[in-house]
Amino acid sequence: MLLGPAEPRRPKKIATNRLERRLLEIEKLDPKAKRQITQLLDSFIEGQKLKQRVGQRAAAREARA
Repeated sequence: MLLGPAEPRRPKKIATNRLERRLLEIEKLDPKAKRQITQLLDSFIEGQKLKQRVGQRAAAREARA
């Protein structure tokens, strides 16, 4: 603190770079493999969205009770 507040760390940047590297590798794959990965990601994302909606509904019910 003598020299002022330290700059905040950005751990998301590391994850983003990792994700970007993986996406670049996926781009190099053949169309069939890319389609399969896209379908897998879509399924995962939809599942996570569903979990969030269910969690929000449960929290709303608890708040009303």
